[in-house]
Amino acid sequence: MINSSQFMHKCIKVIENNRQVRKNMKYRLLLASGTLILSCNAFISPSLSQTIPKCAEYEEVFGFQVSKYATQLQGGAILNIKVAYRYTPEAIAQNTYPDFVPIRKNIDKFLVNYPHQGDFWEIVNKNLVKFILDKYPQIASLNIQLGVSPTPKEPYSRFSSIYSTRPNNCPLRF
Repeated sequence: MINSSQFMHKCIKVIENNRQVRKNMKYRLLLASGTLILSCNAFISPSLSQTIPKCAEYEEVFGFQVSKYATQLQGGAILNIKVAYRYTPEAIAQNTYPDFVPIRKNIDKFLVNYPHQGDFWEIVNKNLVKFILDKYPQIASLNIQLGVSPTPKEPYSRFSSIYSTRPNNCPLRF
């Protein structure tokens, strides 16, 4: 088993010896329970780097909005729901675009049947994004924004926005 010091030295060696890796290197530092953890994500071999999608080549995005959606979540609220998604290359090549009407109906069904009425909007939204991605494999990347209108109890507008991209797919760009 490699210890963290050996891992860091190997990462540094790879970075020093490979200009492409330096360009594609991502550093993540996490402070967890007072321990510094270094995660070194590098695309070292050409075969791995070939699996990275070419995101700049082509993009198809569709979006829709559901305005003034009444829900009983969190004691009752009016939501403005914005949905945008990028299609997978397979969906584009095979013309298997999902119709947004069933997606909208699935959002409604999800919110009506949501089991945890008191969840924060961020948690509701995160679960909604996962639900839609699980149901629609043609969607490569998804953004859902739940805008919450002011109420007497919470007299200000607020929103939750979640972006999620499937592995080896391109993220939404706006």
